[in-house]
Amino acid sequence: MIDKIINTKHKIYYHILFWLVYVGVYTLMYGGYEDKYWEEFQQLIFLLPWKIIPTYITLYFLMPKYLYQKKTTHFIGWSLVLGLAMAVINRYMSWAYLYHWFNPEKEHWKVPLLYFPKVLNSLVGVYSPVFVAMAIKLQLFHYQKDKITKALEQEKVATELKFLKAQIHPHFLFNTLNSIYSLSLSESKKAPQAILGLSKFLDYMLYECNDRFISISREWEQLMNLINLERLRYDDKLSVSVSNSIDNNESLIPPLLLLPFVENAFKHGADNEIDDSWININISLDNDQLELMVENSKVPSQTMEALDSDKNIGLKNVQRRLDLFFPEKYYLKILEEDDSFLVKLNLDLSTVTQLNKLEDV
Repeated sequence: MIDKIINTKHKIYYHILFWLVYVGVYTLMYGGYEDKYWEEFQQLIFLLPWKIIPTYITLYFLMPKYLYQKKTTHFIGWSLVLGLAMAVINRYMSWAYLYHWFNPEKEHWKVPLLYFPKVLNSLVGVYSPVFVAMAIKLQLFHYQKDKITKALEQEKVATELKFLKAQIHPHFLFNTLNSIYSLSLSESKKAPQAILGLSKFLDYMLYECNDRFISISREWEQLMNLINLERLRYDDKLSVSVSNSIDNNESLIPPLLLLPFVENAFKHGADNEIDDSWININISLDNDQLELMVENSKVPSQTMEALDSDKNIGLKNVQRRLDLFFPEKYYLKILEEDDSFLVKLNLDLSTVTQLNKLEDV
C-alpha cells in the first residue's frame, strides 16, 4: 500500500513537471517575438485545460483501449473526433476572450469562429503536448513490456533447468541401485562400499545440487564416486583410464553437467559382447576453458542411434542444459568409429563466473 502511494506521488510529480516544462518552453518560444513573456504565459495557462483534457483522455483511455489492443483504425478515428472537438473549444476561447483581452486593436474576432486555417492551427496547438506525452508513454510501455518479457523468459529458463535436473536425479539413482543390486545378487563384499558411494551421491544430489553452480572439484569428486561404483560392479571385466588437469579447483560449473557423459560411457562401453571393454576419461581446465573427452568401446553392431534413444534421459538433458547455460559458448561432438564412441565437450566457464558475480550483486 505504501509503495503504491509513493509511486502515485512520483507520477504526480512527473506530470506536474511535464506541464511546467511545456508552459516554460512555449512561453520562451512565443513570448520572445515581442518580449511579451508575461502575456504569453497568461494565454498558455488560460488555454491549458483544452490541452490537458485530450492528453489524459488519450493516455488513459484511447491508448489502452485501442492502441495497445492494435485497434489502430478506432484509435485514429476517436483521436480525430477528440482533437477536432478540443480544437474548436480552444479556438472559441481564443476568439471570444483572448483576442479581446490581449490584442483588441487587431480585431482578430472579426474572422469567423470556424475559419478552417484557424481551427487547424488550434488543432496543432492542442495536440502538440498530446504527441509528446504519447511518445513518452509508448517508450515506457515498450520498456515495461520488454522488462516483463525478459523476466518471464528468465523464469521459464529457471523452471526448465529445475525440471531437467529433477529428471537427472532419479536417472542416476536408478542406475546406481542397479549396480548395487548386481553386487547383492553375487553376495559381493563390495556391496557395502557401493552403498556408501550411493549415500554420497544422495547427499550430493539432495543438498549440494540445489545450488545453481558448484566448484568443479566437487563435480570431479562425484565423477570419481560414479567411476568407483561402476568399477565395483564390473571388476576386471572393464578397463577404466582416468586423467585430469585442472588449474583452478574453484572454477564454477552447473551441478551434474559432466556425470551423464561418463554414466553413458559405462552404459554402452561395458558390454558382455565385448572381449576387452574399456573407457577413457580425460578432463582438463585451463584459464576457464574446459575440455572433457570420454571414449568407450562398443559392439560393432551398436550405432549412433543408441545414444539418442528415449531411454537416454541423462544425455538428452545435459545437452539441453548446455543450450540454456552456455548458448553458443560450448562445443559438443559425438564421434563414432567401428569399435568406439568418442564424446568431446568444450566449455567456456568464464561466462558462468560472470553470471555468478551478477547474481551476487
